[in-house]
Amino acid sequence: MANPRQQPRPISDMEEGARAQSRHFGQLVRERREALHMRQDDLALATGVGRRFILELEAGKPTCQLGRALVVAAAVGLRPFDLMQVGTGDDNALLPDLADEDGDAIP
Repeated sequence: MANPRQQPRPISDMEEGARAQSRHFGQLVRERREALHMRQDDLALATGVGRRFILELEAGKPTCQLGRALVVAAAVGLRPFDLMQVGTGDDNALLPDLADEDGDAIP
């Protein structure tokens, strides 16, 4: 049993970024499903996943299985590139710059 006095662990910038991506992914799936006039049950049946998975995916649960999530996204017409855009203008600042053969940073 967890200690009730224990402080919750802080969330790293990388983890918060992953959560933001999950929420955005879920929002895109929901918007496309609704634009196609599909119910969550219909999408679940069409993709072979459970309705609960659709609910969790659309809610932005960061631990949804990626393979199943991509199947659902493809079923509503979303491409992997569409899913990678968070819309924050972030240029992946968490990723290190690559260097070319001369050691100069590649933008």
